Amino acid sequence: MRQNRNELMTLDEATRIEAQAASGALDLTLPGTQALVDEARRVHVTAYMWGTTRGESGRRRLHTGVALGVGMVVATVAGFCVPFLEAH
Repeated sequence: MRQNRNELMTLDEATRIEAQAASGALDLTLPGTQALVDEARRVHVTAYMWGTTRGESGRRRLHTGVALGVGMVVATVAGFCVPFLEAH
């Protein structure tokens, strides 16, 4: 079940869906219901394992880390290249 970024399930929604599935309030024989419960479990496990759900601050931290890594590589390469270019 692929969703757009704007349609991601929140942790609160996932918790409520899991509780309803556990209590038997959801009919799992209906089309799409099992997929929805599975998505809720994935969101809950992701939040438990990583402390965040998809689309939250974890993505921003990842992008910042990648940008800093690229910046460090560029600075290192420039630091090695500048002395050789000045010698010629």
